[in-house]
Amino acid sequence: MHFLRVYIRGAMDFSDILREAVDKVDGAVAAMILASDGIAVQEYVSEKLIDLTGLGAEASAMIRDVGYAAENLGLGQAREFSIVSDTCGIIMRKINEEYYLSLVIKPEGNYGKGRYVLKTMIPRIENEF
Repeated sequence: MHFLRVYIRGAMDFSDILREAVDKVDGAVAAMILASDGIAVQEYVSEKLIDLTGLGAEASAMIRDVGYAAENLGLGQAREFSIVSDTCGIIMRKINEEYYLSLVIKPEGNYGKGRYVLKTMIPRIENEF
């Protein structure tokens, strides 16, 4: 449903933005735009480390849980969160209330630059949502 709403609004093709995010970050292998319900709007993959469909399916629970935790701690809205495991790291940054930009990075990748790149990409795409 979210994809159709974005598509109907005449949204741009995000593949260049997603590819640019991956190319700018050492160790990054995938980027995707996700709706808060876990539905992938678009993705770019240079190397498959994890199942992005699975990530999308789990993302809605992660987004909800991080939001509740931030609220319960009195931190305000969570704008970004990350998970780093033995296999990869996933950084998710809020575009707006319903959409997130995420980046998948190898364990040895540059997570600081990944966070920076996502932060600078959001203003370039947020008006499309």
